[in-house]
Amino acid sequence: MRSLFTTLFLGLAITGAEAANFSLYPGFTDRNALVEMTTDKGLVVEVVLRCERTASGKVKPGIMTYSKIEQLYCSSKNRCFRNPEDAFDDTCF
Repeated sequence: MRSLFTTLFLGLAITGAEAANFSLYPGFTDRNALVEMTTDKGLVVEVVLRCERTASGKVKPGIMTYSKIEQLYCSSKNRCFRNPEDAFDDTCF
């Protein structure tokens, strides 16, 4: 989870300073990363997650968002949290 929080923090710090529709791919270089991709869409950052890996090695994905205005992390089940780990758990489990 520390990796998730660090990646989200770095992604949000960088994407906040860049133009809209800026994407980062931390999962490209780290096979074990929990965050596959972050995309800055203006007021919302979309985060594609690696929820779990199957026995055959395929990744089960999940999507959550971060609202820059409300400062909330929202799961794919439309529940929002202040803590990114809570949104991750709600999306993936």
